[in-house]
Amino acid sequence: MSALSHPGFRAYFFAAVPLVQALWAQRVTLGWLAWQVSGSPAFVGFIAALGLAPMIIAGPVFGVVVDRSDIRRALMATSGGMCALLVLAALIAGGPGLGKIGLAILALAIGLVTAAHHPVRMSLGPRLVPMADVPAVVALSALNFNLGRMIGPVLTGLAIASVGPVATLWMSAALYLPMLVAVRWMDPRPLPLMPHISVLRGIGEGLRYLAGNRVARQALILTAAIAVLVRGYLELLPVMAEGVHARGAEGLGLLTAAAGVGAVIAALAKTAGVGQGGISPITRALLVVGVLSLAALGLSQSWWAALGWTAVAGFASTFCGVSLQAAVQEDLPDNLRGRVMSLWVVVGIGAVAVGSGALGWLAAGFGLQSILIWTGGLGGVVALALALPSGAGRAT
Repeated sequence: MSALSHPGFRAYFFAAVPLVQALWAQRVTLGWLAWQVSGSPAFVGFIAALGLAPMIIAGPVFGVVVDRSDIRRALMATSGGMCALLVLAALIAGGPGLGKIGLAILALAIGLVTAAHHPVRMSLGPRLVPMADVPAVVALSALNFNLGRMIGPVLTGLAIASVGPVATLWMSAALYLPMLVAVRWMDPRPLPLMPHISVLRGIGEGLRYLAGNRVARQALILTAAIAVLVRGYLELLPVMAEGVHARGAEGLGLLTAAAGVGAVIAALAKTAGVGQGGISPITRALLVVGVLSLAALGLSQSWWAALGWTAVAGFASTFCGVSLQAAVQEDLPDNLRGRVMSLWVVVGIGAVAVGSGALGWLAAGFGLQSILIWTGGLGGVVALALALPSGAGRAT
C-alpha cells in the first residue's frame, strides 16, 4: 500500500475507482442495448468486438503519442472524451434511439478512446510514485480492476432493471468526472526531451526494448501463454455452465463469481507484496498450476469441483498477469512506458482472442472437457518448459 502515501497517486487511484466502474457499466449497457435492438447473440458479439478491435490496431499508435505528450492533458482527453461519448449516447438513446448502426458507431468510438486510455493509465500511474513503488501501483490497479469486474456488472444490471439503460448511461458518464477533477493534484515525473520521430519508428523502439530486455521478453512470452490457455478458458464459462453442467444462467453467474473471487484474492496477495521482484518462483509455479487446472476441470464431473478449479484458474491468471506486468514496469524507462505497455495490451488481448477462439472451435467438435484435458496436459508441459528460470527451459 506504499503507493498510496504519495498524494498524486492517491488522487489518481481514488478517481480511478469510479472510472473502472464506468468502464464495466458502459460495456454491460451497450451489450444490453445491442440485444434489445437485435435479439441476436451474433450482433451482441459484434458490438463487443468493435469495442476491443481498436486496442489491437490503434493501441501501439496511441502508445507513441502518449510517450511524447503531456500525460495530464492526455488523461483529460481520454476521460473527457469517454464522458462526452456516453452523454451523446444517452441523449440519442433517450430520443430517437441508437439503432444498430448507431450502436456500432458508438462501440467503435468507445473502442478508439479506450485504446488511447490504456497507454495513458499504464504510463501515468508509475510516474506518480518513486520507481521502488511501481510494483505497488500495478498491484493496486489490478485490485481496483478485479473488484470492478465483480461489482460493476452486478450494479449495472440492477441499474438497468430499476431505472433503464438511458439513465444508466447518464450515471456512467458521471463516473468519469472525478478523474477530470483529480488531475489537478497529479504531478508526474517529466519525460526527457526527445527528438520528434515517426509513429513507425516509435513503435519499433518499443519492440526493440521488448526484444532486447531479457526480463521483459520472458514476461511477455509467459503472459501470452497464460492468456491463450487460462484466460482463453475463462472466456468460455457459458459453455462450462450450460453445455457441460446444465446449470443455465445461474450457473454462469456462479462460475463468473468463482473466477472473480480467485482474481480478487490474487490481487490482494499482490498488494501485500507476495511474489514481488522480477519474475519470482511463485509466479512461475502458479503459471504451471493455472494451466494444469484446465486438466482438472476436464477430468472433474462435479459442479463444485468446476467452481473450485475455476477459482484456481482465476487466481493463477490474475496473480501471473499482475506479477509479469510489474516485472516489465519495474525498470521500464518513463519515455517508453506508453509504447511498451500498449504492445503489452495488444499481446494480452490478441492472445485471449486466439485462445478462446481455438478452444471454442475445438470444443465444438470434441467437447469442452476432452479439450481441457489435452490442453491442460500438453499445455502444462509447455508452461513448465517456459517457466523454468534457466537452462533450456528459459524463454530467450
